[in-house]
Amino acid sequence: MKDLQISLLVIGAVVVAAVWGFNLWQERQLRRRTEKAFAREHRDVLLEGSGGKSMERVEPSMNGDSQPAVVADPKSLVQQAVPQARPPAVASTIDPVIDFVVEVSLPEPAMGDELYDHLSGLLAAYGKGVMVAGFNEVGGEWLDASAGGSFMRLRYALQISDRSGCIPLDALVAFRDAVVTWADVHGGQYEHPETKGVHANAAQLDEFCADVDIAIGINVVAGEGAAISGLRVAELAEKCALMLDSKGRFFAAGGQGAVTYTLENHEPMPFVTNQLHELQTSGITFLLDVPRVADALTAFDAMLATARIFGAELNGLLVDDNRNALSDAALAAIRKQLEGILVKMQAGRIEAGGARALRLFG
Repeated sequence: MKDLQISLLVIGAVVVAAVWGFNLWQERQLRRRTEKAFAREHRDVLLEGSGGKSMERVEPSMNGDSQPAVVADPKSLVQQAVPQARPPAVASTIDPVIDFVVEVSLPEPAMGDELYDHLSGLLAAYGKGVMVAGFNEVGGEWLDASAGGSFMRLRYALQISDRSGCIPLDALVAFRDAVVTWADVHGGQYEHPETKGVHANAAQLDEFCADVDIAIGINVVAGEGAAISGLRVAELAEKCALMLDSKGRFFAAGGQGAVTYTLENHEPMPFVTNQLHELQTSGITFLLDVPRVADALTAFDAMLATARIFGAELNGLLVDDNRNALSDAALAAIRKQLEGILVKMQAGRIEAGGARALRLFG
């Protein structure tokens, strides 16, 4: 074999390997973005439900005779928005089920934010939320004391678990000692649960949360050799009342502006208004973060209906993250599993979309 032929074969092999590697890299991007969003490994019931087996292919269909929207200017068809839901006030959010609470009673009023700032710095490395509430003697209510105000009764709270895991025992001890030392300096008294017991509860809570921390993803992928236009995605998003957030994802808003599900590019490039004309992608992904969504069953049904509209309008296929086609039977099984997760969360006093769940799965 001549040197030229050998060189051409080597070059061809390198090109094929490069293309294969690039495609593999693209497929991994969504999973990496999801894992980054959810620090703890986030289960996807579509992956678990399929059991790795191919499912019967069902062509997506759209109910009704609605026609695709036609909008010339991409700036006019996307609404730049952010979710409007606001968390409850700090005083009402402190929760002995998910917080280690040290209550301090003082002989004279003291500024609540003095110790709060110190605690926030002390616990910053652990990534857990610190809160302080002060009791208003006049109004008879607990108020947020992190921004100032003098109080004779204060509650300092440290969240014991979240998606990054449970709080270490040494962090609980450091938090307790800092509050106790401060109370002693001010001649106060204090009450708190035993730290080892709190840490044991934190570990149990973390295990429970890990078991119900699931995401449901539905991908709409283009046919072989085809691509999906970013402009077309934006047109359909407007038609389906989805809004665009600052991260380049479309989202559906529920009660009080809370996010019910999101729509993002399957590839690394986010949806940016002034780049929609040029954007071409192999697929898009609808994602439901189950623990954070109130009435998740209704949200799942709405997300699936929207994904089917996109699939029909874009000539795409509905698949899971293993690129298995999603049959009606498979989707029904996923919905049934979702029902079980929601029942388990309610039984564990962590209702999906509730204040407690929003903090634990923040």
